[in-house]
Amino acid sequence: MMKYLGVLFIFILVGLSLAKPHDRGCVHAFGKCYQDCPEGTHSYTPNYSSPWHWEPTCKEPNPQVQTSSQIFDYSACYCDPPTVRDQTTDTCVPLDKCPKMKKA
Repeated sequence: MMKYLGVLFIFILVGLSLAKPHDRGCVHAFGKCYQDCPEGTHSYTPNYSSPWHWEPTCKEPNPQVQTSSQIFDYSACYCDPPTVRDQTTDTCVPLDKCPKMKKA
């Protein structure tokens, strides 16, 4: 019996050492993680029972809170505050580093 417990313990240790943690979270699709969030971002998945928001961007640094639950199975990597998404380069930058927007 002790022999089996020893083998089981070794399998558990090997499994834990090979498991890749999702420290920053990940983008989910159909209940499975398919892309880890890169450094400087975090996983965002709206909760269907509470308001949600789009990612802050250079163009819209303070997106309005959305109350409708029209989005299903949505998951993304949002920039960590205080940075916002520069949509021209698809990178996270401080708001003061955003490109100057041309007025229409």
